Amino acid sequence: CLFRDKIQVLYQDLPACFDLAESEVILHDCSFVKGDPEEAFASAYEVFEEVLTTGHQEHAYLEPQGMVADYRDGLMTVKGAMQCPFYIHNALKVAFGFSDREIRVVQATLGGGFGGKEDYPSVVGLQAALASYVTGHPVKLVLDRADDIRGSTKRHAAHMVFRTALDREGSILAMDVDIRLDGGAYLGISTTVIERSLVHCLGPYVVDNLRAYGTVRKTNQIVTGAFRGFGDPQSLFGIDTHMAHIALHLGKDSLAFRQDYLARQGDRTATNGIYRDPVPIRAMLGRAMELSDYQAKRQLYSSDQGRFRRGIGIGLIGRGCGFAGFAERDAIKAVVKLHKDEHDQVEALMATTDMGQGIHTSFSKVIAETIGIPMSHVICQRPDTQRVPNSGPTNASRSMQTVGRLLQRAAERLRDDWQAGKEQIIEECYRDERQPLVPWDSETFTGDGFVTYGWSVTVSEVTLDMLTAEVSLDKLWGVFDVGRIIDRNIVEGQMHGGMVQGYGYAALEKLEINQGFIQQDRFNNYIIPTAADIGDIHIEFHENPYPCGPFGAKGAAELPFGGVAPSYV
Repeated sequence: CLFRDKIQVLYQDLPACFDLAESEVILHDCSFVKGDPEEAFASAYEVFEEVLTTGHQEHAYLEPQGMVADYRDGLMTVKGAMQCPFYIHNALKVAFGFSDREIRVVQATLGGGFGGKEDYPSVVGLQAALASYVTGHPVKLVLDRADDIRGSTKRHAAHMVFRTALDREGSILAMDVDIRLDGGAYLGISTTVIERSLVHCLGPYVVDNLRAYGTVRKTNQIVTGAFRGFGDPQSLFGIDTHMAHIALHLGKDSLAFRQDYLARQGDRTATNGIYRDPVPIRAMLGRAMELSDYQAKRQLYSSDQGRFRRGIGIGLIGRGCGFAGFAERDAIKAVVKLHKDEHDQVEALMATTDMGQGIHTSFSKVIAETIGIPMSHVICQRPDTQRVPNSGPTNASRSMQTVGRLLQRAAERLRDDWQAGKEQIIEECYRDERQPLVPWDSETFTGDGFVTYGWSVTVSEVTLDMLTAEVSLDKLWGVFDVGRIIDRNIVEGQMHGGMVQGYGYAALEKLEINQGFIQQDRFNNYIIPTAADIGDIHIEFHENPYPCGPFGAKGAAELPFGGVAPSYV
């Protein structure tokens, strides 16, 4: 105590950066070129340029971050709310030098994650583990909501510059896209986020000449991380809005202008890959317009007078399913197992977590249907790293498309070698079932970035109060391509939830940061949508099976989010 009283702490304020547009510190950058944009810009009749920005977003999962750690008899056990058990497992190995046998990570019941319980739980897990290691007692660490919001990662704020070269007729010759994401004080997993954001900079559109440059900038703001869409909602909002603004600048119909540049099967992607599967977005657009009576309402609403004015807008989305490039093969290397006991009950062993999205139910349906047994004979439990192989993280809409396909292949092998009344174990490892038409080059960011793509059309109908500036969302329509649907109730729930979350991003959720400190740290001042804020939602599916997915399924959960903001704004 005597020594403590003599300690003086001196603080020196150093220059800080709180403005993404002004940050000069680059944590990570990436770029690619398609065609000859330099020549196209040199020959342009005019260049249309604008800056578009998006803000941070809080995940707003049900329970806050929390972990229980117990170190005894040489085994460190950590249990808690997490999306990716092996992320925490590997963090413990690095921090403590433990072997795999000395670590056990167990997922507790999880009420949503949306990316917020992907990387940040490793921080909470390590803190609890260290306390248990030092004290020799179990330690429970649960953040209250305010601490959770202030400390956990957020969706990246974005500063996007779009420059488009136009000829005399108003046709697009080339684009130049510069995307900055606010990484906050540390890089985290922003590398993957900016890369995914950049490769989606054209969304569902095709432009022959393109220069794309993306950076993660360091600021003295909150650290950012994974969030539903993983960087593409920012760029998808940017490109769809920019295309609409070009049409407005040219005095052309926005939807007709955008339709001229929509991708078709066989077209080149932004990274000069090839859309090898059918691209149904035109048919989906037609259906969405029919469902919403878009043309008639647009004409009618344009003549609205008085205090209340109505509007209707369309958002068009195309996005890659799963991880980009060869990440599944070279980095993740997913493994699953099926364990059949002597009672012919089949347990699926994988690291994929069910956080309310119903993936374990869907897995059970795939396995039962493949083998030809009742669904009640299939067991999916929460992952325990002492029991399950590493099938990779639960993110990027890869669970059904990738892990579900591995389970289907394992089930096919078990079915073909079924030995009633005997214990059997089948292990299935990831392998590429589809070779890219244009091999991915991670150095130049060119080639087939994704094995397949999902498409969506979103229509928003709103009413604006000219006196109070209040905007109400009256109706939402969505038409989605998620391949073949395994469980309609589950997928419909994902579409509804994603659209509501997308509306919050577009209209309600405002996260202000003052000198690095978050101002909205509770749900009484950080406003998320409720049922009262949303009008009728009508969704339909355009079935477009993916040949290498389980029964034709492909990524779904992230697809409904991105189209709401451009349709609403």
